[in-house]
Amino acid sequence: MSDPKPKQKEGDKAPTPGSGRQRKLAAARAARKESSGNGAPSSNWEALKMTLPSDARRGPPSKKRSMKGIGSFTSSGPDAGTSAAETKDPVPTSSTTDKNAEVVVLPAPSDSPLLHELRQMVLGHAALSEAKKAPGNYVALDCEMVGLGHLGAESALARVSLVNYHGHVLLDTFVAPRERVTDYRTWVSGIREEDLRGAPPFEEVQKQVAELVEGRVLVGHAIENDTKALLLSHPAPFVRDTQKSKPLREAARTKRPGLKSLVESQLGLKIQGGAHSSITDARATMALYRLHKEAWEASMRGVMDAYARKTGTVMPGKKGKRKREDGEDEESKFPGGGRKGISSGLSVVVKRFGKKVEDQPRRRGPAPSSSGGGNWWEESA
Repeated sequence: MSDPKPKQKEGDKAPTPGSGRQRKLAAARAARKESSGNGAPSSNWEALKMTLPSDARRGPPSKKRSMKGIGSFTSSGPDAGTSAAETKDPVPTSSTTDKNAEVVVLPAPSDSPLLHELRQMVLGHAALSEAKKAPGNYVALDCEMVGLGHLGAESALARVSLVNYHGHVLLDTFVAPRERVTDYRTWVSGIREEDLRGAPPFEEVQKQVAELVEGRVLVGHAIENDTKALLLSHPAPFVRDTQKSKPLREAARTKRPGLKSLVESQLGLKIQGGAHSSITDARATMALYRLHKEAWEASMRGVMDAYARKTGTVMPGKKGKRKREDGEDEESKFPGGGRKGISSGLSVVVKRFGKKVEDQPRRRGPAPSSSGGGNWWEESA
């Protein structure tokens, strides 16, 4: 004889179509359907909410939209499920207010005072006098691009930053695009649509850059990309590209080292963790140049002199003795490698009693004869 079926508990009974609970649930669904048309709950739904069970009072589960594109990189925290359009950042008042300039400080590769100074320069913590804010003879350039055309494949200039030898910002401006932007590349460039509203036109920015770099040594990383975007050219002997530097290539063990890896290994700083900052990148390239400046300039001296002789161009800087930005005194160079008023073949200046002969008072009468027992410059005082 088979076992009798277990009795079904009263709480397990499914509500019959005519039960009061089923009628209330059906009415609740109908009320919600009615209210979905105009976006506001109906009076029936408000009345039923007081009598329905707690689980029936909840609305339909909301469907979160999946994050795609740039929004997935910029959203974080409790609002990470919202779209990029719902979480707009405030419009920056100036391009110099750079929210992307995040630099992570790592252990310093050495205890060199110069390295410490350069690290502070990249961080933007260097206290500069008015004299060190002048353009000087060396400027570093970095640009950010946006995409034009189909899928944003064509690059166009969107931001330009120029700093001097000590990292002081000489120019930092957005650039109005000449065509419609199809990809702002915000996750790399840091450029947003609102940044380019009211920006100066390309021709105006191009003129400013041309005036600042003329007659100066131009420093950059893969600098031909920036000059190409600006539609400018610069004499090759006056260009210092940190991507093409032999010592930096050997240190990185590659022919095309990246700026991020060079700064990390040479300066002990980590940049470009998110969107790039053209100010930080320009300061970083200047720091790399200054770290190897002495050997770099020694290797370029012959090229610079040959260019000066060929074109008759005066080397960067003013004529006469001056104080350089790096604190060293030097005399301006002239075509041929000599000094003004002195033949380049004259390498020895005769001195008498510690002073140049030309500074001594002229002798009266004929010059003493060498037969008198020695040369005249060997006579005792």
